[in-house]
Amino acid sequence: MASTEPHLDRPDRDLDRAAECGLGRAEADRAYRYRAHPADANKINRADANQIDLERSQPGLGTDPRTSWRHDRASWRHEPTVDCRRPSTSRVYDYFLGGSNHFPVDRELAARLSATLPDIDAIMRENRAFMRRAVRFLLDAGIQQFLDLGSGIPTDDGHAGNVHELARRRRDGGARVVYVDLDPTAVARSRVVLAGNQDATIIQADLRDPDTVFDHPDTRRLLDLARPTAVLILGVLHDIPDADDPPRIIGQIRERLAPGSFLALSQGTVNSRADTGGAGTNAYNDGYARGAPRLSLRGRAQTLALLDGFELVAPGLVFLEDWRPYLDDDADRLTSPARAAGATPGFRAALAGIGMR
Repeated sequence: MASTEPHLDRPDRDLDRAAECGLGRAEADRAYRYRAHPADANKINRADANQIDLERSQPGLGTDPRTSWRHDRASWRHEPTVDCRRPSTSRVYDYFLGGSNHFPVDRELAARLSATLPDIDAIMRENRAFMRRAVRFLLDAGIQQFLDLGSGIPTDDGHAGNVHELARRRRDGGARVVYVDLDPTAVARSRVVLAGNQDATIIQADLRDPDTVFDHPDTRRLLDLARPTAVLILGVLHDIPDADDPPRIIGQIRERLAPGSFLALSQGTVNSRADTGGAGTNAYNDGYARGAPRLSLRGRAQTLALLDGFELVAPGLVFLEDWRPYLDDDADRLTSPARAAGATPGFRAALAGIGMR
């Protein structure tokens, strides 16, 4: 069944851009409507819903829902600086989580990474599950404000599992959340998701520049830095090389925090899994940095150094899957096939911990 959407007049460069991103004319029309009329996004969403359902139900129209036009359009429509010709860490992560904000180039890299690390999607989901457990722990510890550095795309994975959503579910009145990311797709999509939310915002900044983050007007508006704050740095540090001096960066962050604040982090680790010939590392570096060194895995001693000045809470610095698994909810337990079967995942891919200042 053909769509009854009228064709929209718009510059040819939008069609060229759509072609680069792997979208056709109909998909470009939809994307253009979002970019040209962002205030009508909710109305457009409702109008498109029936067409989305039709495409998913009719063979040849919807294909895999993760590769349909609906999912390609979200990243492309909002931010003119989005580069859909090169893979983005936030979009690839979104893909592995079952989200909707990714392009063909991201899915191609995801396939190459999966070929070298067959359980990479489960590792990504385990990192996501750790984030949820950490936020539950921090809320129960009395934290009411969060600074999420390298927050990525607010993936809709069906579990209402983003930080501001967890806070709203767990605490009456919710908590205040400032998301921070440098990736244009992550920032654009976050702005859409957070539109009208008075207790959460996204700022575009580099976590390697803590002063810019902490002095940003939106950070100062939402967070009272004289009170305890939880800083989240999850699934990000492997993209920060030693040359950037991560301990110094985190030290600067620590100095801006009030006593009683927390730091939650996860870090990809070394010597805990087989990587024959460095195939996984090579695939990562080839995909994101065209072969230049990028993936920065760290051992236990290096990761502990990142938490210098923070007192680790139990169980200390452990593998992702071993950090308070009892804080999982049913959605988290079903995230991994291994967990659903009642087995121990044993990914042993990343270390995780929470420290208190």
